[in-house]
Amino acid sequence: MAMGCTLIGTAAIWHGGIRGPGATPNRFSAYPFLDMWIRWDAGWYYSIAAEGYYFDPQGQSSVAFFPLYPLLMRGLKAVGVDPLIGGMASTLACGLAAAILFAAWSSKWAAPGAVQRASWLIWLWPFSFFLFGAVYSDALFLALVLGAFLSLEHRRPWAAAVLGGLATACRPVAPAVVVGLLLRQLELRRAEGRRFRAQDLVPLFSAAGALAYLLYLRVAFDDPLAFLRTQVGWGQLGGPSSLAKLALFKSGWSFDSLLLPVLHAALALAALALVLPIQRKLGTAYAAYVAIAVGMPLLSSRDFIGLGRYALAAFPSFLVASMLLDPRPTLRRIWFVASGALLALMTIKFAVGRYVS
Repeated sequence: MAMGCTLIGTAAIWHGGIRGPGATPNRFSAYPFLDMWIRWDAGWYYSIAAEGYYFDPQGQSSVAFFPLYPLLMRGLKAVGVDPLIGGMASTLACGLAAAILFAAWSSKWAAPGAVQRASWLIWLWPFSFFLFGAVYSDALFLALVLGAFLSLEHRRPWAAAVLGGLATACRPVAPAVVVGLLLRQLELRRAEGRRFRAQDLVPLFSAAGALAYLLYLRVAFDDPLAFLRTQVGWGQLGGPSSLAKLALFKSGWSFDSLLLPVLHAALALAALALVLPIQRKLGTAYAAYVAIAVGMPLLSSRDFIGLGRYALAAFPSFLVASMLLDPRPTLRRIWFVASGALLALMTIKFAVGRYVS
């Protein structure tokens, strides 16, 4: 947390009135420690919390953003909390909850030293500032999915299904959550030497959050897949062009247009490269969860942007990376320095309104 506070302070000081295109005009512009978190997608979440959803099948529209996080902002607004302040507070609280839950989950698999290293790996990740206070849903999703898997490890499938259902109402990677929880329940049943029972299908109820949102879209806009169709406004899900990442090759040679997408791609591929080690050390369920949670946005992205942030959800990758780095202290130190430097750079760029994810 000391590192996080230092980065926040540095970014707020650097803010110094410099505001890029992502610096959404807001009433907190005079307060850098608050204003720095209100960037890019924060405007979408605020509009949903304040005004509700709308759908434009030919352009960008708010239905692209799943409802749980803006509903939380709206709920806080109902009790007198400004939606943007509520979003920042929710992110920070969920980030702290995720830190506790990640340590608790990791301790079931590894010794304290490996757990500590894994925690440093995730909190020094180049985009981990999205867990510190940014008005984005990543911290909420991570806390919920960690809570779901930890509940399952404690043989509480209904609690896992409820938390998983909330997670699938938060981000459009519901298949990762549902498949991961279901496979893990089956693995635990097999490890206990017991026969399959109907109760083992309880994790399927974790799809309820995503299905509820699809039902809402069907009723409100007569299109349950509106959240997909509006992606055309961002140039995503563009068929073969998205798969080939053609947008990347048309964007020039600047840091933001080339090196930044390459960084996102490298981080996502690093998480995916750990799928087989995850399968060997943690089981098929966690490997499948990571493969789907990172693989889905990798396939749909037009230029890799965002993948480094999405990889924060691949929490098993951080624990297994910690295990693999255990006998390699020099490599570990190099990664911590490089990752910390990138985190500082990305935090500052985000604070001044430059697009990073």
